Amino acid sequence: MRFAAVVASAFLCFWTPVAVAEEPPAALVMAVSGGTTPAMSEMSEIPSGTPVRLAPGTELTVLDYARCKMVTVSGGTLSVTRFDFTTDGKIVAQMDAPCPRIHQLNANAGGAVAGGLVVRGVASVPRWPLNREIVLAGTGADKLKAAAIYAEDRPNAPLVRLDISGHQARFPAGAASLAANQRYVLRLTMADRDEPIDISFIGTAPSGPSLLVVLRGQ
Repeated sequence: MRFAAVVASAFLCFWTPVAVAEEPPAALVMAVSGGTTPAMSEMSEIPSGTPVRLAPGTELTVLDYARCKMVTVSGGTLSVTRFDFTTDGKIVAQMDAPCPRIHQLNANAGGAVAGGLVVRGVASVPRWPLNREIVLAGTGADKLKAAAIYAEDRPNAPLVRLDISGHQARFPAGAASLAANQRYVLRLTMADRDEPIDISFIGTAPSGPSLLVVLRGQ
């Protein structure tokens, strides 16, 4: 995935201290060059409070969920939580980035997630920009097989079937844009699930080339 595209996007194991074991992951790896301990790869999440050691000369770019910051660090050790971003390495770059959209998969804890808290009820239907690419991270994101967007009141007739490439689902070239301020359902078919994942949302005007959706739960 190109770093420039991720910066413009809207933006889903390792040892962790017991005190933060219940916290959700705190950051997403956007790019890595060199070695890290634990090993990190693009689109992997960093558990809250996990120290990540960078080999000399290694650069690691992460999206800090809580602060909606894209940070590139060279060398040293970094740790990210919901409250802190710490490193004794060199901060090569730091910039504001669009916040990811986090979707809770747990049946008993449905709803949107903001700042690590689940928001329930009608008001929790998220408002998502109708960007022409959706990038998935988090639980089972690497199992994406198919994706389509439906009008909420027409669940059997897809408005658009998205082209799949790895973690990415894109509008086909030439596909018409969807109208803003309408209610839609994003239906994700995953290789490890018998039933698709349906995510209701209200479409808003596009905000950039990509929308990052982080899946949480089972």
